[in-house]
Formats: sequence, structure tokens, C-alpha cells
Amino acid sequence: MQVPARAAALPAREQAFELVLARSQMRLPVQPGESMADVLQLAGIAIDTLCEQGVCGTCVTRWTDGKPDHRDSCLSAQEQATHVAVCCARSLGPTLTLDL
Repeated sequence: MQVPARAAALPAREQAFELVLARSQMRLPVQPGESMADVLQLAGIAIDTLCEQGVCGTCVTRWTDGKPDHRDSCLSAQEQATHVAVCCARSLGPTLTLDL
């Protein structure tokens, strides 16, 4: 995945990244300003959302690889070790793999 030159200057938490779906091996680009939930839904993958602010936990999904940038207030540190709120989280690296 090629990251635009202007995105390279952004903090890691705001850069584009690739979302990998472990079960199907589908790869979806997530651009700055896009949520993983939006990208998943646009790709036809049903993700329940409610608050879309990381408060309710409706969209919490298991992640298996990468380093999430957790921006929610619904998961404990222990829960964040295995799950991510896809409505508001980003990736701190070039890819993040979800158990989907």
C-alpha cells in the first residue's frame, strides 16, 4: 500500500493504514478521517454501531495482529489487549488485522 506523501507527515495515529480481515484475507485501505467501521460497512461487512464515539461498545471486535490506537472509553486495558472499538480506533502501524 502506498501512503500519499502528505500523509507521511501526519502523526502515526492519523496516517492511512490497511485493515486486514483474518478469515477472508480481504485487505481494505483506511484513510485519515475514515473509521474502520465505515470502511467495513462500505465493503459489505455488517458491523453494528450505535454511538460511534467509543462509549457503548457495540462495535467491539477482536483484533489479532498489529498495534491498535485505542480511542474508546468502553474497554479496559485488559480488553484492549484483544479487542478494539472499530468506530473510533486507528492503527499505529501500517496494518491492523481483525478476526473477521
